[in-house]
Amino acid sequence: MKINTKAISPIFATLVILAVVTVLFIPVFMWATGTTSETEGSWQLSGLIVTERIVIEEVSLKAGDPGCKIYVRNIGKTAVSIDHVIISLSKGTGTLHVYSKSGTPITFTPDPESVIQGDLVTIDFNSDLVPTSNETYTVKVITSRGVGDTYQVVT
Repeated sequence: MKINTKAISPIFATLVILAVVTVLFIPVFMWATGTTSETEGSWQLSGLIVTERIVIEEVSLKAGDPGCKIYVRNIGKTAVSIDHVIISLSKGTGTLHVYSKSGTPITFTPDPESVIQGDLVTIDFNSDLVPTSNETYTVKVITSRGVGDTYQVVT
């Protein structure tokens, strides 16, 4: 028996290799371009979050009107919009009190749409919290992008 020992031509072999590489490259290209376009917005948001910083300078917790007064300063490079205030006992027991800009009537002095760099804003609201004497409370102020600061106050 005689066996044919001829291989395929180099041109045909090159075409087969190009076809295989092209078929394998198409899904990789689709994945890479889809991921790149999705992450562009998240990179911009991350850049804003990195430059967003607030600090709580003082907190006053009292029963009555207004029950809570918080002084917040923007120390970052990005204008911020304060969205939530969370008050809880520092030891983790008791009720978690959450106040949002859209839910509970929170008033700002002055009343800005956003707080620019260096500005101090006062947050006043009637709290359903009746502070207990000699208790430590944790107050957390959170911006619309999720950046926040925590302050502990003893009543």
